[in-house]
Amino acid sequence: MPVINNFADLKQVSKALKEEAKAREEAEKKRRAEEARRHAEANQFAAAMAEFGVRKMSQKKLADTKAPKPRPVALNLGTGEDKEPESQMSDLLDASVFLETEDGRMMHRKGVSPDIPRKLYRGEWPVEAAIDLHGMRVDEAREAVARFILENHMSGRRCLRIVHGVGYGSKGQGVLRDMVRRWLKQRPEVMAFVQCPPNDGDEGAVRVLVTQQKRD
Repeated sequence: MPVINNFADLKQVSKALKEEAKAREEAEKKRRAEEARRHAEANQFAAAMAEFGVRKMSQKKLADTKAPKPRPVALNLGTGEDKEPESQMSDLLDASVFLETEDGRMMHRKGVSPDIPRKLYRGEWPVEAAIDLHGMRVDEAREAVARFILENHMSGRRCLRIVHGVGYGSKGQGVLRDMVRRWLKQRPEVMAFVQCPPNDGDEGAVRVLVTQQKRD
């Protein structure tokens, strides 16, 4: 609190108190004016909405923002009974459910014995059906592979060969080589696949082993 020693000091303090009171009064006027403006704008907006038939929702109808979010839907990689089989295969997805040897020649699904691809390479299952993708575009090859796998699986044929080429002097075949391996990893029917031996296509083809068709 200021010390008042004389009349001049008293006048100075009185002046300061008046200025402070005036400042508070001005601030209060501004606050009331701003509040009145906002209230008027809200009334004008409500009136305008009413002209268009828009009514304010009750609190009971408002969305509950604290409600739990829906769980993400898993990607369906089924047998293709409800969708086109090729629609289940992506050109970009490289499924991580397959294990492969260091040289990349043999691949098998997790849970399948590593002896299976070795036996497949040695020819312990005879090749029962084959398809040649030479001359096909990627979209055509994807559809052909999907239907080839599904139809042979449904028919009970287990060991299949897919000839995709190696890309030497043939546009697109090098791309197909990688795509075919990627597609096969996404097919639920496929247990394992291997690069064919030199006398059966070598780098330009794969042998595929599919699961046994369940019989009723």
